[in-house]
Amino acid sequence: MIHGVLAKYGAFVRIAATLARRECGDLCGRIAFFAIILCVFSSLWRAAAEAGLRTTTDPKALLWYLAATEWIVLSVPMVHIDIQEEIRRGDVIYQLGRPVSYLGSAFAEGLGLLAVRAPVLGATAFVCAFTLTARMPSPRALLLVAPFGLAAAALITTMYLVIGLLAFWLDDVSPLYWIWQKLMFVLGGLMLPLELYPAFIQRAAAFTPFPTLLAVPASFVIGNGLVTPGALARQLAVWSGVTALVSFAIFRRAASMLTVNGG
Repeated sequence: MIHGVLAKYGAFVRIAATLARRECGDLCGRIAFFAIILCVFSSLWRAAAEAGLRTTTDPKALLWYLAATEWIVLSVPMVHIDIQEEIRRGDVIYQLGRPVSYLGSAFAEGLGLLAVRAPVLGATAFVCAFTLTARMPSPRALLLVAPFGLAAAALITTMYLVIGLLAFWLDDVSPLYWIWQKLMFVLGGLMLPLELYPAFIQRAAAFTPFPTLLAVPASFVIGNGLVTPGALARQLAVWSGVTALVSFAIFRRAASMLTVNGG
């Protein structure tokens, strides 16, 4: 039975990955954007250092940190857009009768896209960061960032899925996505490690999942030891469980609403 379930959802992963490989325009755009971002911030931090602005973190280490956080963010597929469009067109009603979970299939398709993007963008991050800094973190740090970064990207995909499901009640979920994105950038420490932020932001971030998604996985490349790998694994597991429960609750509520109203 388990093998059959895995085979069904594995098919969604393979199909999404195949489509992503054939439609490479989006991926090429992300690669170009990624390289530009790293070049810009490398020049910015180099100029800041030459101007006498000192931080507790080496500018080269900051670039590797940015490469790690941007890799996670840019690898995540925008599944909320597809879900919103399916709800607007009413396609979701016809998909409810399939012998697979709508949530499971949507998440599997997101994983298929992630499976194609993450390795390519990871290679882009490594090549660009190494070229711009002429050094690399320890092999142990890279071996920690890779699996935890992938797990964080998968969790963000689930969170975007939750945002997409809110289209059952909202005409456009883009404002929610923008708010979520900005919170993730600030409280997640996208551009800079959280220890460089004001204390009140650090305290606020501790009550959210955002550091677990970006700052903590990326912190391994700068060696500041925010948490141990075991503690990060537990945090990812807890937030994954919370997100899964929220997504199931929202979808169940939406499905019952469709049933009451006759589909």
